[in-house]
Amino acid sequence: MVSMIDRDIKKQSGSKIIKNIFKSEHDKPAYRSVLSLTDEQTFSFGAGINIEQMIMSADEMNIGCLSKPGYYFSPDEKAESIYETMKLDHGITEFTIIENDAAVGFMTRTALNETLGGRYGFTLFSGNPIREIMNTDFLRVNYDIPVEQASKLAMNRPFGQLYNPIVVEKEGKYFGIVTIKDLLDTCTKIAQTERDEISVMKDNLKIGLFFMNRNFIIQEHYSRYLEEMLSENNLSGKCFSDLLSASFNPKELKNIQDYFEMVFKHTFDQDMLEEINPLGEFNYINAKTGSRKVFQCALTAIEQVREEVFVLVTMYDITAKIELQQQLAEEESKRQEEMKSVFELIQVEPHVFDDFLEDAEYEFDRINEIFRNETASARTALVEIYQSVHSIKSNAVILGLDTFGGKVHKLESKIKKLCEQEEVPFDNMLALTMDIESLSMEKDRFKTIINKINSYKTSNSGQKQGQYILIESLAKAVSKVCEDTGKKIKFMVDGIDDEVMEKGQRRIIKETLIQLVRNSAVHGIETPEERIIQGKKETGIIRLSIKINGGNIHIKLGDDGCGIDYRKIAKKALQLNMIKPKDANNKKILLKVIFSSGFSTAENDGIHAGRGIGLSLVRDRVCNEKGFVKVQSKQGKGTVFNIFFPAGSEV
Repeated sequence: MVSMIDRDIKKQSGSKIIKNIFKSEHDKPAYRSVLSLTDEQTFSFGAGINIEQMIMSADEMNIGCLSKPGYYFSPDEKAESIYETMKLDHGITEFTIIENDAAVGFMTRTALNETLGGRYGFTLFSGNPIREIMNTDFLRVNYDIPVEQASKLAMNRPFGQLYNPIVVEKEGKYFGIVTIKDLLDTCTKIAQTERDEISVMKDNLKIGLFFMNRNFIIQEHYSRYLEEMLSENNLSGKCFSDLLSASFNPKELKNIQDYFEMVFKHTFDQDMLEEINPLGEFNYINAKTGSRKVFQCALTAIEQVREEVFVLVTMYDITAKIELQQQLAEEESKRQEEMKSVFELIQVEPHVFDDFLEDAEYEFDRINEIFRNETASARTALVEIYQSVHSIKSNAVILGLDTFGGKVHKLESKIKKLCEQEEVPFDNMLALTMDIESLSMEKDRFKTIINKINSYKTSNSGQKQGQYILIESLAKAVSKVCEDTGKKIKFMVDGIDDEVMEKGQRRIIKETLIQLVRNSAVHGIETPEERIIQGKKETGIIRLSIKINGGNIHIKLGDDGCGIDYRKIAKKALQLNMIKPKDANNKKILLKVIFSSGFSTAENDGIHAGRGIGLSLVRDRVCNEKGFVKVQSKQGKGTVFNIFFPAGSEV
């Protein structure tokens, strides 16, 4: 009995314990009773069944004939006691828990080790009865059911339980276990002599089932469904690894063949083989049709007559399952993205958001007009589209609409690559229109989302609405750069004439200032550490004033940053062949360069800078309004942009 084992372990240690456990047949503990067979068990599976003497077929032979007593314990046995017993006998790979002569639980060595081997597992469970951690979901069958029926039940179990032994009961009492190896060995040996023992499985089961020899050749008998799975006919005699050639590269295929060899040797731990199985889940590609599926394979070595070894391959088609998982993941990702967009939207001041929508719609309309202009060259159209997309992105990012801004940023990257090509194929332009249309539709969905939000944040500012929206947008632009770069910047407004937003072109003022403010924050203002080293306060200053003087609007935006680095500009301009060597010290020419499309001194482009489109947008938009830009800069002291254009009516 188990209690005898416990008593022996408490009294003795080392080799003496082992000797007592393996003492005479009469004194042998119950858990070690696999060494003896019951009267009903007429075959010794340790030596192998003599198939030539077997006269029963798979549907005539009952499962009880294959069973052996196995290892078992009482449900009240402590987990620690069983653990110690298994340490002494490595042959115990699984055990049954028996109460009142009936099987009530089952557990494998691996499952017990995992339970006790966790961070707190041994402390929590070692002193508890095994009944508290045993598995009650196991396959039990009656002694009299046919081997064929037991095989079906075993193969229909979840993948993780396929190799667990079957518990056999007789008249409601525990009788023994049948290992999957013994079950498969029996089925295989019967198949070798009678040729018909797996006919039901071969024709009806929705799994791929076949044997392959040491040369990886598929044998004559295989499940009919296998041909449908692999999209191949007449599989007998074909090399299984050749059928996988389109699914793996040569190195991966060699690793798979090495794994097959490990399975054939029949000397490696089954749990280890399952863990490293390269076909546990893989994408199958048919070499002829290119069709794709997802399969799951299990492999078991089967020793047949004349000591020849075959591998039984069980293959499941899990394509539908994987597709469903991917669909659910995509839907979840989309839902999370929509939730994030809603959260971002409700953080934005309503008037500011309305302003963003109006400006975005203007840019999308402008892009549509560019596409309809048949006289403009593709390159000219791309540059103008690039500017509009950049403007939309800038406005989205400063408002904290990161989800939408990120998508526009990706589109901007595509346009940048197109601009770098000598010729732009029609298909690329067509794809670009579809991407822009998708973003425009998402912008339209913002309206629907906003209409569903019941409350809005309101402003108590005493400023006029136009001024408030402009200042709020610019302040957000500065705040966003600080958040992403770690800089400290104070945005200050020295004054804005009341009539500016009434007489001035609101959109032009906002677009140009957003680009200039971001330019100052990203390129002009230094990091707190750099400013301290230079003897400056760690917080940089960006100042804005907008005045109307003599019928002209004067916008002045300055910062106390590092100033324009003319040497750095010259070096980059020479690399891009934008200037001649003799002009490397000509500041006027270098200032024109920084307003050129595609020019940037940034090492890498990102969400805030590096594309070389912001200042070119300022130049073109101001020029379109018959205005001009003046730049003043002093190394280490800062930069001031002065923009002048005629006051006009709101557009």
